[in-house]
Amino acid sequence: MSGIKSLNIARDALLSHQTAINLTGSNIANANTPGYTRQRPVFSALNPSVEISKIERIYDKFLGVQINEQMHNLGYGETRKNELDRIEMTFNETEGGGINELLNKFWNAWEDLSANPSGQAEKQALVSVSQSLTSMFHSYSNELFSVQNDVNTQIPFLVDQINNYASDIADINARILHTEIKGANESGLNSLKDERANLLSELAGIVDFHYIENSNDSVSVFMSNGMPLVEGDQKWELDVVTENHTSNPSFYDVIFKDDPDKEVINNVITKGSLAGLLDIRDVTITDYLSSLNTLVSSIVSEINVQHKLGYDTNQNLGEDFFDATKTEAKNIEISAVIVADINKIAASETVNGDGGNASSIGALKDELFMNNGHSTLNSYYASIVGQIGQDVIDANRDFDRHTNLTNQLTNKRESISGVSIDEEMMSLVRYQTGYNAAAKLFSTADELIDTLMNMVG
Repeated sequence: MSGIKSLNIARDALLSHQTAINLTGSNIANANTPGYTRQRPVFSALNPSVEISKIERIYDKFLGVQINEQMHNLGYGETRKNELDRIEMTFNETEGGGINELLNKFWNAWEDLSANPSGQAEKQALVSVSQSLTSMFHSYSNELFSVQNDVNTQIPFLVDQINNYASDIADINARILHTEIKGANESGLNSLKDERANLLSELAGIVDFHYIENSNDSVSVFMSNGMPLVEGDQKWELDVVTENHTSNPSFYDVIFKDDPDKEVINNVITKGSLAGLLDIRDVTITDYLSSLNTLVSSIVSEINVQHKLGYDTNQNLGEDFFDATKTEAKNIEISAVIVADINKIAASETVNGDGGNASSIGALKDELFMNNGHSTLNSYYASIVGQIGQDVIDANRDFDRHTNLTNQLTNKRESISGVSIDEEMMSLVRYQTGYNAAAKLFSTADELIDTLMNMVG
């Protein structure tokens, strides 16, 4: 073997082991960098030398897909949990002072009036508790509307985030496809893939999608209906509109910005925090409001029907006790006629001034008006509170479960892709030994060449 060949072998070995040492140093430096994937040099034997054929990114693609799937679920579950916790505080009946307590006081006020149908204090107490009850219905309804509106204002913000992530992913695709990066700086290419994987994970927490890795190392990202968000260095932006919403013209709907038909894609978004917001706004709160309005409508209707069967202090037939034109939780009111003159309360069953009609109204609390004759007004309200409580329990359970699954998958990814300082130090010693041996070979070859040159001279 000539001295020149030995020098070439030593040079290649030095360069390869120097690259391996630098790569190990990069792993150690990024041991605590979130989302960093460790890299490993792959040595290949050449005759008669050695080289690093590639820099391997230790990454489990299937595990990455699983983590993104859990991020879809976690984003959705966390959003529902946070908003339902706020709603639960409104309907918290454990400390009293809520609708349940006021309903009971309302029925008791009618019973008190039946015992003393001409009593001014009893009539005033009835009006007072009725006004408190209507005010509480207003408060609960307004709080639901407030949560609904707050959720609505978050939707454009999340759509902007989706567009930003899509833009960044497309930008990284473009950089990866750049010919100067590929092959010339494989470690830099792997770093870009790490950055892109982190962006996909962040995006997964907001909206559900699926993606494929193309043969040219770019990724294509698609909505669940197959519409693309990113393909290569191209991106498609989402947008929001308000005029298309069926129930509230101020509510935002999601569309593709360049869609000439402005087709709403809310139903395409099924997971992630954006889906959680849409579900809370359009389904959950809408259902709660509908149930509350059903209760209010029944209270107004049943009380008014019975009240008009009785007689007031002036021996006139009763009029509406509640304003019959206001049958929702947001606007229920006592009739202005009753508020103006409490003697218009029709407590008597006859013109004789008895308290029979007040007693009949008080007895309505035990009538099975609701759920097709299966529930009283009070028990129907209790079922609303119970449903909210169950939804909160389910949301917390769902959030905890997906948090645990995400943590398990993340820990598994770290065990595969994360940096072990002990392992890297062992590799560093091994590469340093190889580097020192190559340096010794280089020195020996240099001496051989000097000896040969001296002999020729």
